[in-house]
Amino acid sequence: MAESPIFRGEKSPLLFGHRGCPKLAPENNLSSFKKILEFRVPGVELDVQICRSGELVVYHDNNMKRTTGFDGYIVDHDLTQIRSLDNGSFFSEEFKNEKIPLFEEVLQLLGDKVYYDIELKADYIKNRGLERKVLQMIKDFHLENRVLISSFNPVLLRRFRKLSPTIPLSLIYSNSKEVPPYFRKGEGRYLVKTQGLKPDCKILDKKLFDRLKSKYNLMTWTVDDEKTFRKLQRWGISGICSNRADFFASGKFVY
Repeated sequence: MAESPIFRGEKSPLLFGHRGCPKLAPENNLSSFKKILEFRVPGVELDVQICRSGELVVYHDNNMKRTTGFDGYIVDHDLTQIRSLDNGSFFSEEFKNEKIPLFEEVLQLLGDKVYYDIELKADYIKNRGLERKVLQMIKDFHLENRVLISSFNPVLLRRFRKLSPTIPLSLIYSNSKEVPPYFRKGEGRYLVKTQGLKPDCKILDKKLFDRLKSKYNLMTWTVDDEKTFRKLQRWGISGICSNRADFFASGKFVY
């Protein structure tokens, strides 16, 4: 079994639950992260943003409407407003009134039981303190050796690198229309030196993999079927983010 080049002593590819276990519980919520522990998934991927009042919250979209019904951006609202929203009913009534969690709450729950792929989320380049506060929280929980930092935004990664020269970085990219055209092929790596790249699995073919593997630790997202997982494993991918990490880690599919 190959060793992970990202976290020594762990097997490769390292499996990360994408926003927790979003097929079993509402994404990026504490209930979803509890499933990570229940199914003994080795890694977790989560999204961290900073709100207007300065706290770090775990949420994927810039706008909260999709999961809460409230049409507002994280960065424009205080924590009190954000925490008043129902962030569970969109999934099912079982999770009614679950709240958007603080980053600190997630770290308190998971601690050193997992490895973290922490995605920094911001569609702006203004320095609002996101990178500094994330790093301080990582240090507060003594998780420096269990964390990698990723983002679509190379400016955030560049600022984080100045704060921490050792925590691994990974640039995310895809050819989605939501990604600026000049970043759809990973061009952001020319703005910041990263150990890793994390292309969307839809664009990661063998030719691209072979071209990049000698220079970068390669991860990909979102892999939910066994055929694709086994193919990437054969290639030698370093990490895989999956919406079905519970399935891959459960023993139903042994990799």
